[in-house]
Amino acid sequence: MPEARTIDTDVLVVGAGPGGSAAAYHLARHGMDVTVIEKTGFPREKVCGDGLTPRSVRALIRMGIDTQDPGFERVVGLRVYSRRTTIELRWPELRDFPDYGLVRTRMDLDALLARRAVAAGARLMERTEGTSPIMRDGWVQGVLARGGDGEGPIQIHARLVLAADGAPSKLGTQAGVRRDATRPLGIAARRYYRIARDPGPWFESWLDLWEGDRILPGYGWLFPLPDGTVNLGAGLLNTFKGFRDVSAQRLFGAFVAMMPPEWGLTEEAAIGRVLSGPLPMGGSRQPAAVPGMLLIGDAAGMVNPFNGEGIAYAMESGELAAELTYEALTRGRPALAQMYPTVLRQRYGPYFSLGRGFARAIGHPSVMRASTRYLLPNQPIMSFAMRVLANLTDGRSGDAQDRLMYAFERLVPAA
Repeated sequence: MPEARTIDTDVLVVGAGPGGSAAAYHLARHGMDVTVIEKTGFPREKVCGDGLTPRSVRALIRMGIDTQDPGFERVVGLRVYSRRTTIELRWPELRDFPDYGLVRTRMDLDALLARRAVAAGARLMERTEGTSPIMRDGWVQGVLARGGDGEGPIQIHARLVLAADGAPSKLGTQAGVRRDATRPLGIAARRYYRIARDPGPWFESWLDLWEGDRILPGYGWLFPLPDGTVNLGAGLLNTFKGFRDVSAQRLFGAFVAMMPPEWGLTEEAAIGRVLSGPLPMGGSRQPAAVPGMLLIGDAAGMVNPFNGEGIAYAMESGELAAELTYEALTRGRPALAQMYPTVLRQRYGPYFSLGRGFARAIGHPSVMRASTRYLLPNQPIMSFAMRVLANLTDGRSGDAQDRLMYAFERLVPAA
């Protein structure tokens, strides 16, 4: 067996998805010596809806990404369908958020963000998988990694490790991080299609999924991509009592069967396979920090329970982790980084508490059925609901709906 190669770095980021690349970018911008390892090579495919809400767009702008790039498809809002109603909702105009969303495949987006981190000064090692944390006296001091192409083991020593290795988070699990079973979990599946129908500059969403006469507490989407293809997908929450009996493939099949035949979502129009994955929601993987290591994005269960959005929270948690890490290391007090779970709770706790309540409520078919029948046709209510679902408030826009959401969220205790 070849002798292990050794690398020393200030900060090691494991995983070069949006959260890992955001963390690496913000650390490198501060002049930190940061190394990123990614188990695959770019470009690579990810299971995702590819939709970027205004919250995600803001995170991209904070990384200096040109959101006018033609590689992005621009969307002005959300078109919502139910069996009885179709309604169009434009993104709100707020001071802290742009009034547009974007769509770009994760194959392109992740490579773009990784390149941005490298341009800021981060070191990227592709096809290098973090296999286990290096522990000493209960403190994570690096990661044992495995290189591709037959390369032997690599010991990467770091003053702090940021685990952005996705929902399963092998590193987090080995360090004692567990999923809180009381918090919602989703599954989602998606597939690309090339069809003649153009949805225009809109995210399209179905808030009620039906399998025959049975309503499922999930959601469906159809998002337009710049090359004329669409991303079609569906997600389901485990708050539904029959969750264990509904696979992601079955859910996706039921959603496709709901679509009008004239839209042409046929097997011949499909590009690639149906791919699926888990959605750990509401800060469900805890603790978000262990001595010497912070967890980012899906590794910490940072998916929005209201709408299944993960990219914005991955990038925001990545930036938060980077700022705390920078302060901890430049002050010579690594334990400062252990404030990370508290900061996450202060920022997202009330909103995620609301989201968990929402997830439990729509797990009851009667609640979902009544909501789509009586609330969906009401434009003012749905406009407010879209802000809540997408977590778009700054409390300063002067808009009554924004002030209401801002105040309501602050009445909810963080948990």
